[in-house]
Amino acid sequence: MQVELYTKQFYEDHKEEEKAIYNGQLKIALKGSVLEFWNSEIKYQMTILSNKILLKKQNQTMIFEQGKTTKSTLQTPCGNLNMKITTTQIEIIKQNEQIQKIVLHYEIELENTKPYQNQIEVTIK
Repeated sequence: MQVELYTKQFYEDHKEEEKAIYNGQLKIALKGSVLEFWNSEIKYQMTILSNKILLKKQNQTMIFEQGKTTKSTLQTPCGNLNMKITTTQIEIIKQNEQIQKIVLHYEIELENTKPYQNQIEVTIK
């Protein structure tokens, strides 16, 4: 299967967008699903539960839980940064019980910086 990842970040004075296509697989379990997608440079694992989504990328885990703020650590070449994630929208679009698209809207606040808006859309083909 193919997985399309479309991300947007909204800063004070500009917006950044990125789109990429990955190979992927979706595993369905009793309590949720696990979507793995990758290319030659990076691998993602998205655990989709009834009320939250966990996104693992390399050595980082982000937790998205609607209406809640969670904490994570962003690993950079210069060291680790504490990060707060406030999720405002989680939408899982299904067709015939199969997940077709996942939409996340959230705000990130890195250590002592102004929060900025983010969006992730994951389309499974």
